[in-house]
Amino acid sequence: MGLITVVGLGPMGRAASYYLIKHTNHEVLGYDKSSEAVNAALSLGINAVKADAMNDEVARRIAGDSDVVLTAVPQSIADSLVFKLHEYGAKVIDLIFLWRFNSETAGRVSNGSLVIPACGWAPGLTNLLAAAASSELDAVEELGIHVGGNPVNPRPPLYYDVLFSVESTIEEYVRPATIMINGELKSVDPLSSIYPFRTWLIDGDFSEFYTDGLSTLIVTMPRRFKSIKTMYERTIRWSRHLEVMRILKDVGLLGSEALVKSLSSIMRQGVEDFSLTVVEARGVINGEPARVAFEGIDYARGGFTSMARLTGFTAAVVADLVARGVIKGSGLLPIEEAYFENKDVLRHVLNGLKAEGVKLMLTKTVTAP
Repeated sequence: MGLITVVGLGPMGRAASYYLIKHTNHEVLGYDKSSEAVNAALSLGINAVKADAMNDEVARRIAGDSDVVLTAVPQSIADSLVFKLHEYGAKVIDLIFLWRFNSETAGRVSNGSLVIPACGWAPGLTNLLAAAASSELDAVEELGIHVGGNPVNPRPPLYYDVLFSVESTIEEYVRPATIMINGELKSVDPLSSIYPFRTWLIDGDFSEFYTDGLSTLIVTMPRRFKSIKTMYERTIRWSRHLEVMRILKDVGLLGSEALVKSLSSIMRQGVEDFSLTVVEARGVINGEPARVAFEGIDYARGGFTSMARLTGFTAAVVADLVARGVIKGSGLLPIEEAYFENKDVLRHVLNGLKAEGVKLMLTKTVTAP
């Protein structure tokens, strides 16, 4: 039907490419500057080429040849690559671009070719579910996003393993998180408050803490839902792990280069993991207090961690929808805005994920007086 190019063939990019090859009729081509990443993609049957997409000539060729470009590159170069591809006229879906909303950055892609930012698992899928859950209410007062990827078998001393990168993992514990309280955006210390977390999805001793994952929701939700007063994202971890991280932070070790090297040698990579997703909107229906939630748990399978599955597969489904014209538009289009323009997007994404065994359940509870 068309050519979808995946730039960046790490775990997330490989998962996206795998999904597109298995579930769509598009031609799929992958790019990465790493021979190791290219070879890993080739072993999965992905048509992959070694090249640096940050090179102007390569980027121009990718933009000119592709119907859609899905970028899954490291955070350090994501913005620059999206700007470059957008300038050359490509339709771009990126996993982390604008994960932390910035109006100046958003303004640079507000016109021209389509850019869907921060379209992975969280943010991304969670944005879509937040918009859909909120739309079920007559008035929205609170939006809570609870997500977390964790090892199935946590082991001491850290009770956690590397599911993306050590640096990004540590940054979650030190980077201020933007949340909304009483209708105002506030910046909070992630580990200043740790909350117990319980779910019917799995037994275990879990806790959660504020993280900076609302992304474009801090702009789109108040615009769409005037009544909303509270919004936050919290990341779920095994409780023992957060106890260790808080101690390391209290003694001033988090963020040190020595600690990064030490943790890199301790924490395993590519472990068997599971991912929890709970997105809940609270407000009223017919004048009564109500809660609407999407909830699900996913496990590693097929050679992909659960985090790679949820992130890569979500982006792949959205890329397919853009290529087929289900999602249309120009300039910056957060996935939640794509939903507001065409609510059938939710069905397509949920069915697409279900094809790979990812199931999210919708519950709606209205409390009578």
